[in-house]
Amino acid sequence: MPLGNIQTPFAHRDTAQSPNIRRTTLEPQRFYVPHQQEPARAASRSGAGVRWAPIAPAHEALADPTPERERVTVAGRNVITCSSASGGIGTTLTAAILAQQLAKRHASTALVDADLRVAGGGLDVVLGLEHERGVRWHDVHAPLGQLNGPALQRKLPKWKGVALLSHNPWQGEAPDWWEVQAAVQALAQEDDAVVVDAGRGEMIEQVATLVEASHIVFVELSVLGLARAQMHIEWLEQVGLNSVEQRNTPPGIGQEVRPMAAVPGQIVAVVGVEPRGTVRERGMVTPDEATSYLGRDVIGTLRADGHLCGDVLEGLGVRAVPRRNRPVIDELTSIAEHACALDGRRD
Repeated sequence: MPLGNIQTPFAHRDTAQSPNIRRTTLEPQRFYVPHQQEPARAASRSGAGVRWAPIAPAHEALADPTPERERVTVAGRNVITCSSASGGIGTTLTAAILAQQLAKRHASTALVDADLRVAGGGLDVVLGLEHERGVRWHDVHAPLGQLNGPALQRKLPKWKGVALLSHNPWQGEAPDWWEVQAAVQALAQEDDAVVVDAGRGEMIEQVATLVEASHIVFVELSVLGLARAQMHIEWLEQVGLNSVEQRNTPPGIGQEVRPMAAVPGQIVAVVGVEPRGTVRERGMVTPDEATSYLGRDVIGTLRADGHLCGDVLEGLGVRAVPRRNRPVIDELTSIAEHACALDGRRD
């Protein structure tokens, strides 16, 4: 589907046509939560033990009309990141399917597009929602480092019961790290689970809530894929340790002050994926061999499906979970439920 043919409700903001226009906010006052009006809410949304840079308060803001509800005490407690060291192996689609399956099991779920590379994003296009009205990343603006979760959740387009926050790089600039932090944390306090498509994981290192999240790593079952996955897993673990270590270290002169994680996140699942283009599993590593190499249990194998691929390419999104991948998806969904403390929530 050529990008030039995509008609979106925000087409008038296209930076390709107006390169000098910066990303602007759609009715920003709807999302602001000022420090001076709601100190308790601001403190709870900053996350347990998360340090924020001092930011000047806004002059005007709408109060949050939603009644108080139980808050998440650990910033990343119900956030799940999906990442991989190898591109193009189905991380985005599986993250979307995972979010949909969690919603199907009666959990309020949000899906966040955090693959913010120049050539990343477009999750709404993958799911066939590019024509749906609603907020995308280039509409989110959080100068206070905070967002109103209920208001943001209501403004997002919905896909099979899942609130979707997508990045469209052809429409506007990528969000800054504090906007990602604010949005993910606001949604985590509003929803039972937040699934984050983190791509290759670049944004995880920059956002405290993502550092503290539960991590799912997708591994291409090939020799090169395992080598890349090993480095990716070690990097994720080191990011968590570094963030916690720096938490109580004062920034040096001229250094940026940003939130640091209170606890490192845990890798809750490693999922094996069939290599692209393999014929009769030639050159493919088995899940048992991958488990032995990585020193972690590898769930698998997720296999390519022609019908699913065709649906996505035709703009139909994910219409059904491929039958041969259902056992892996069911196991992965149960792991995610446990990580988000949603066990026993099903009717």
